[in-house]
Amino acid sequence: MNIVLTADEHELVVELMHIGVGRVANILSNMVRDEVRLSVPQLQVLSPAEASDNFCRDMPGVLAGVMQHFSGFTSGRAAVLFPEARSLELVRAILGEDMSIGEISELEQETLAELGNIFLNNCLVTLANLLNQKIQTDLPLVFNIDTPHLLSHLLPVAERSSSFIMLMKIHFSLRERNLEGYLAFIVDVQSADKFVAALQDYPVELVE
Repeated sequence: MNIVLTADEHELVVELMHIGVGRVANILSNMVRDEVRLSVPQLQVLSPAEASDNFCRDMPGVLAGVMQHFSGFTSGRAAVLFPEARSLELVRAILGEDMSIGEISELEQETLAELGNIFLNNCLVTLANLLNQKIQTDLPLVFNIDTPHLLSHLLPVAERSSSFIMLMKIHFSLRERNLEGYLAFIVDVQSADKFVAALQDYPVELVE
């Protein structure tokens, strides 16, 4: 891993992501017709191996995820990850309790893609806009995978020495559900200098 954020830069990323997460909460509240509360993101900057260990420890089993490629002032991949059982709870909350299991299963992939797009686009675009930068995202890709194989799906072996992972853990709750998920941002180290420079140029007083 070839990047280290200072304490101020780390705090700034959390603050800016929290704004994006707040927008996600508002959108989800309208979708599920219930108040959605999201925690302040917990940020870790990790090597791919460290991130893989974190996934296996905190989210063992089968995961449901949505991944997008992004490019612009920084480039890489972003993924939102949920334990598979919890993702079904969220899909049910979005589609409605009156739908059958069969109907929910048919719409699960489409709903997860929409959900991932909401999480990833709002966080990425909000981060870029607040830093006065440009970013583009590809179409979301939905997947289900065992945790030990997650890193291989997100990041080919050949790219692991030239990437780092910003891992953000988010807890969110509805009235009758407590859910937990991760946002993983896999950033190409070659674009890391531009990312850090954008953080350093951000007016500090705006987050105080």
